[in-house]
Amino acid sequence: MTASHLSDNTFIGIDVGSASLDVAWHRGDSAHYANRPDAIAMLVERLQAQPEVTRIVLEPTGGYEKPLVKALRQAQLPVEVIHTTRFKAYRELVGVKAKSDTSDARLLAAYAAAPDEVRGRKADRVELPEDTIREALGELASRRDQIKHMIHAETCRLGTVRLAELRQAITAHLEVLRAEDKQVHQMMLALVRQRLDLRRDQRLLGTIKGIGVKSALALLASVPELGRIGNKAAAALVGVAPFVRKSGTMTAPARIHGGRAAVRSILYMAAVTASRHNPVLRPFYERLIAKGKPPKLALIAVLRRLIVFANAVLRSGQTWKGAIAS
Repeated sequence: MTASHLSDNTFIGIDVGSASLDVAWHRGDSAHYANRPDAIAMLVERLQAQPEVTRIVLEPTGGYEKPLVKALRQAQLPVEVIHTTRFKAYRELVGVKAKSDTSDARLLAAYAAAPDEVRGRKADRVELPEDTIREALGELASRRDQIKHMIHAETCRLGTVRLAELRQAITAHLEVLRAEDKQVHQMMLALVRQRLDLRRDQRLLGTIKGIGVKSALALLASVPELGRIGNKAAAALVGVAPFVRKSGTMTAPARIHGGRAAVRSILYMAAVTASRHNPVLRPFYERLIAKGKPPKLALIAVLRRLIVFANAVLRSGQTWKGAIAS
């Protein structure tokens, strides 16, 4: 984007807090709004009156940003919820040390005006439409992940506590957590049953040997982009795409990093099942082991294939036939 084009466009950064919104225009004004429906409506009205809003960016803040994002999208304003890690890298790139709500909003506005290469936005990136059921599925999936971590923590404590009263209390808490986990699972299933497309997608995913009900729900809830993107992008979203590390004469093993850890941990167990029972992935896993690959690395490769298969069946609308998707 040239400098002349920049001058014809409006780029806005919004720093979202639990109670407030700090808004900054690139090389321009700044404003402060409360993070509540009436104030959000005023902000949206002001933005709609702008001559041309090219891009609005904000960081995810644990859910505090959701009402604002929903209002901006309903008003058909171009909002992007950016990756926190990439914005942190941008802050380091430009050397900004100061940190306040207003300075963050101004830096977000500058980030909004940065070229696509700097922001890491690809031309084929999918912007998902507003979908209240998928949003609810995502929240329930996040809750299941929280419950899973609490169960793990309490189980570890139970192994070290000796006082009978404490063991009894922890055991009772574990029963409550496991009951809630089952309840959340049933709520997710009920949401899927409400929609024909989600029921179809769950059925398609279930045709892949190794992907059970929990894995299918995790994919529908946490990777809604599946079926709309390429296989490499799908693997990267889950964090199982290998990144090459080469520089000069140094060649290090490719590593995976980033991605959506919660769904990856669920799919890791699906990969274990697939490595034993999937007619395509079992021999694939065995070949890797025969070549001397560590079991964990081989399982990650199986997991990556599962993601490719899942992406393929959702994109084609056809059940998995057992052939390797490319």
